[in-house]
Amino acid sequence: MAFHRLNAAVAVILTGVLIAFSAAAQQDTAPVPIAPEPAQTPAAPDSTPPPAAQEPAPAAQEPAPAAQEPAAQEPAAVPASAQKIIEQFHATLLNVMKEGRSLGYDGRFQWLQPAVKDTFNLPFMAEITAGTYWNKADDEQRQKYVEAFSKMSTATYAERFDAYAGEKFDITGTEEEGRNSVVIQTQITDHDGGHTLINYLLRNIDGTWKVVDVYLNGSISELAVKKSDYSDVLKTGGIDALVAALNNKVASIATDAGKSEVKTKVR
Repeated sequence: MAFHRLNAAVAVILTGVLIAFSAAAQQDTAPVPIAPEPAQTPAAPDSTPPPAAQEPAPAAQEPAPAAQEPAAQEPAAVPASAQKIIEQFHATLLNVMKEGRSLGYDGRFQWLQPAVKDTFNLPFMAEITAGTYWNKADDEQRQKYVEAFSKMSTATYAERFDAYAGEKFDITGTEEEGRNSVVIQTQITDHDGGHTLINYLLRNIDGTWKVVDVYLNGSISELAVKKSDYSDVLKTGGIDALVAALNNKVASIATDAGKSEVKTKVR
């Protein structure tokens, strides 16, 4: 903001001194000599100076112009490549759902596995959910844990998105979260008009946008929930125990899905 000020000061000082002298005239009289009158002392000059000229009032200052408010800045645009990640993942989910019954659980798992890998930063998410136990693990343990975490993530989608009944996936908004992070806000509309809000937090790591967390109902962090769920197993058995628990859970999901599909075929 720029402010302009105009200051004007005018001072004129006028001085003058008026000095008046007066002399008394001597008078001549008759020839009879008379002692001369003493000469009158000249009047003392008036020492009171004339009043000084008043300084003129300073010129009125022009009011400073009102501060201009900064123009509202447009929110930074979310990179199209980040939004494209979610659009492609949603398209894959819809295709799997539409073919869900014919694919079966194993078919859905195989179809979704590469999509999950391309969409989510699974090593980063695995590290976050392991907490301090990640630093205690060696490279082999970390690799096994990332593999188990990835299988569990794919199994969850293959189990939940098993059939299509007119659902719609929509991106409802985007928001920049710092320099290298964005949130893609979405909702799933089911056949009876109900809405499920799912927000994806994406981060640009090494030039590639990938999901690092999912917020269910717009606020519940999936990573926070998993970290809490895994904490007891990690405390009692470390990374190895968690790897075994996740692999067992993936096998259980496959078994239960298979049983459910058999019942559906019988009906």
